This record gives sequence, structure tokens and C-alpha cells, in this order.
Amino acid sequence: MLVTFIPDFIGIDSSLIKYSYWGIKVLLACWVISKSSRSFFHFTALETLCLVILFIYLANIFIDVFLDPIPILKSSRGLTDLIGFCLIIVLALSFRYDPAFHSPKSFWFFCISLVIGLILAYFLARQNIDLDVHNVRYDANSSVNTIVYGQTGCALSLVSIFGFFNYKKKLFRIFFLVLFIVGMLSIARAGSRSPVVVLALVSTFYFMARLGNVKGIIIIFVFVGLITIFINPIIGLLESMGSNLAIRLTSMVVKGESSGRDDIYSNTLNIIQGSPILGEYYFLPTGVGAGGYPHNFFLEVFLATGLLGGIPFMIMIFISLVKAYKLIKVNHPSSWIIILYLQMLVFGMFSTGLYSSQDFWVLLFYIMSMKVYLGNVSTETSLKPSHQSSLQIQ
Repeated sequence: MLVTFIPDFIGIDSSLIKYSYWGIKVLLACWVISKSSRSFFHFTALETLCLVILFIYLANIFIDVFLDPIPILKSSRGLTDLIGFCLIIVLALSFRYDPAFHSPKSFWFFCISLVIGLILAYFLARQNIDLDVHNVRYDANSSVNTIVYGQTGCALSLVSIFGFFNYKKKLFRIFFLVLFIVGMLSIARAGSRSPVVVLALVSTFYFMARLGNVKGIIIIFVFVGLITIFINPIIGLLESMGSNLAIRLTSMVVKGESSGRDDIYSNTLNIIQGSPILGEYYFLPTGVGAGGYPHNFFLEVFLATGLLGGIPFMIMIFISLVKAYKLIKVNHPSSWIIILYLQMLVFGMFSTGLYSSQDFWVLLFYIMSMKVYLGNVSTETSLKPSHQSSLQIQ
């Protein structure tokens, strides 16, 4: 998050920082792969499944860009998308399971760097009326738009829930409560609705897995009850911030307003029906939303790869959810990373593109690289029952 402010501070094109950042990530990924103690050419069955799907997707993008391009792909966009997806594969290979990724140092660095970035964004945010001329929304800066800004706040709120339940000292809990509030204020500032939906669904999944179905449901009901009781002060706070989030949420719930996604979904389904086996293009070639993504990972994978890649992808997502539930249930130290994966998965159901989602693919491969056995200890991940293994700091 902090890196994205550099172009605005020194007055340069944000794309320069973006591509430089990509280059640094790839170099670091190659270094991690070279230093890994695990054989680069030895993959588990689930890792292999993930890689097969990645290469099916890559092959389809290659065909769309070079062998069967439409006018929009004859520009630099197609090549950029292809290179970007190749980078995703490299980054994913560097993110095979290792305890260092979920270490306390990594967790604290993630939280502190993110909260600093969001505090800066709150005061430096710039108005965005391109997406909705009737309701002002805010970008964090020239590099981070309103949607990503809101999701970044959502990420901070989600990991702060993990921290609150795993660090027992009062000072730590107060700190994570503050982080949760900063995340929520960032969501409100951005004015994007998707982070609210993501936060609700992912936190529900976490509570039910971590605390059990009954306790999880009770906590959710209590939280919803508190929101209902204090709804007017909350709306007043949002309005005082200049946020139109309450208006946009009301429009979504009462009027069923979806920012045109229903039409995009319908168009995507029609295109998929025309080429159900091998897919059509990795983005919408014609109709409503042409040139963009379908705003749904499942629709997008069938659009790009057809049944050939869509069915294995669905199987892989189901497996990842089962593993995520088991990992959170035993309070594995990587649970905060699992939460971020769940965020990207839910986010991908309505607001981002699969072919460009680096975080989603990298975190998915991370989960696929972990060995989890219900009722058993996994030597690779050092899993133990939650009453024996915990990050709780006394």
C-alpha cells in the first residue's frame, strides 16, 4: 500500500512504479524459488492440479492474443495481459507453503505497513466520480482506485479479527480493535459496497470455523443486532465523512441495484453457451461489458477455458474451502493468510478479474501446497489440535 503513494509524492507516472514493482516481485520470487529446500520439479497432486489449470488458462490467453485476436487485443493490452499472467505463475511457485510466510514477524509487518498506508490514504484520498456521477467515491491515490482502496481496508479489518482472537493481552486487543476501526473507516471513505459484503461473508466463515457453528452464529447475530440498534448514528458518521456508502448499500438492498452486473452476467452466459467446451475469450468480446471481465470468477473461467478448465477450477475451489475451514478450525498460524485468500475469493464473485488477480492465484497455490488431514497432525504444516497449538500470547 505504501509503495502506491510514491508516484503522487514525487510526481511521476504511476505505471513506472507499477512495472518496477512487478519486476522487483519477480526477482524476489525467483530468489525464493532458488533458495527453497523443496524440489522445484516435485509437486503434490493438488499443486499439480492448480498448475494444470494455470497453464490451461495461459494457453487460452496465448491463443486469444496471438492466434485468434479481436481488435482490442491487437494493441499492447493483450501482450501485457499475457506477460502479467506468466508473472502470476512465477509468483505462485514462490509461494509454496513455508512457515516463514505466516510467522508473527510477517503478520505484524503486514498489519503495521497496511495501517500506515490506510491512514495516509484517509487524508490524501481523491474524489472519483467516473464510476458513479451521483455518488462521490474516493480513490486512495492515483494508483489505487476506490474498489481496491475499500478492499484494502477490508483486509485490515479481517486480519485484525484474527489478531483480536489470538492475542490475549489487553493492549494487543485494543490495538487490533483500533486496526479494525481504521479498516472500517477506509471502507466507508472508499464508498465501495463490495468490501462490506466480503467482510460479512468472510468473518462469518471465520467465526463458524474457529468458534464452532453455534458460537459463530451467535456472534454474527449480536453484531447484526448492534448495527441495527446504532444504525442512525452510523449513517450520521458516514455522512459526516462525506461517504455515500449508506446510500449505495440501501440502493443495493432495497432496489436491487447491481451497477449493471446482472446484464453483464447474462451476456457472459450467452457467450459461454456459444463455446461451452473450450471457451471463447478471457474477457467479454461483445455485448454488455465488452472489453472487460465478467465480474465473477466462475463465469470468467468458463468464458475463458470452457468446461475443460471450468470443472477442474470448481473442484479446486471446493478443495480450497474445505482446507481453509480445517486450518481455521485448528487455529493454524497461517489462518490470517487463509482469511486473505477467502477475501480474494469472495471479492472475485462480483468485482475483479480472474486473469489479472495475482493475489488470488498466489494464495490459492499456497493453500494447495499445504497438507491437511482431518483429525491428524500434518508434519509438513505442523498442524495440531487448537487446544495444543495456538498463537495466543499470554
